[in-house]
Amino acid sequence: METEISNESLWTHLKEEVETRFGFEVDKGTPINRGWLNQKWKIETNQGIFLIKQYNKERMKRYNLSTIQSALHTQNRLFSQGIACPELLMYKGELLQKSTQGEHFTVMRFMEGSLVSPSNLTSNQIQSLGEEVGKLHTLLNDGTLSAKSETLFNIPSIEERVEYWQSEIHKCDEQGLDHIRSLMDLQKTATLALDIKQFNNLTPGWCHRDLWVDNLLFSEEHLSAILDFDRMNYDYLELDIGRLIISTCLQNNMLNRKAVQAFLKGYNNTNELSVERLVISLRLVWYMESTWWIDIHPHEGDPPKRFQQEMVWMAQHQQGLEKEMEKRRSNNHVLTN
Repeated sequence: METEISNESLWTHLKEEVETRFGFEVDKGTPINRGWLNQKWKIETNQGIFLIKQYNKERMKRYNLSTIQSALHTQNRLFSQGIACPELLMYKGELLQKSTQGEHFTVMRFMEGSLVSPSNLTSNQIQSLGEEVGKLHTLLNDGTLSAKSETLFNIPSIEERVEYWQSEIHKCDEQGLDHIRSLMDLQKTATLALDIKQFNNLTPGWCHRDLWVDNLLFSEEHLSAILDFDRMNYDYLELDIGRLIISTCLQNNMLNRKAVQAFLKGYNNTNELSVERLVISLRLVWYMESTWWIDIHPHEGDPPKRFQQEMVWMAQHQQGLEKEMEKRRSNNHVLTN
């Protein structure tokens, strides 16, 4: 039976594995305390600065190993074509390593840059992000990877989703969870008001599927790196777009229109994105993620709290998004289709 080992023992074990496989002399290892369950270390070696990422065994049970391996090889292809992402090191033809103690891990070149909160992102940084993601979507769907017959997200009907919310509301009533019940009432009302026909002309394709602020590094003026391609798969490109907009442009519970404008301008430098498609992208992300984050079971940590706030904001504002964008577009010709 496999058991989790202590962080200190894990570090010692992986340090030895890396030194043996890649011929490094590791001078210093610094833990990077971000992400969920997976462990990461910045390592300073005689051959440069790298990052070790260990895949938590429990979390790995939720993923298909071949899917992760494919994503890692795609990440290296994207790096070779100029996308700002880390280059992974290969050992005996493999990017995803398995240690002598059964630990899965990767080694990649360390990317300089800073995590930046949405309230501190500049227009230049967001424009740079939009440009890089437009380029990313183009390269992911250049024919190297074959299209799939189905996307990962199967859009439920309004009836299915309303039935779900009604069931959750009933659980809240049984358990006296008045605060969560009010949030679920809001989600149900927003669902009933949604015109699901707007999802008829989405763009299926290969996408990152985990684009939010904690997976982005920035310099003072530009995007430095897109991180964590592990969830990359065939889905709707609009999910990447909507997740990025809500993650980077919702600032202090208000949608920063100047930031949205900057993202649009950047994306349209390397791909195509209309205001209408951007609004649909926001609604699609809400429709997919609302059941994840509005839940009777409390989520731990700051990211889930942020995601819940985003879902509440979207339910409150999704009907007025076009008017907000049209108002901005009429006042500023830079925001165009």
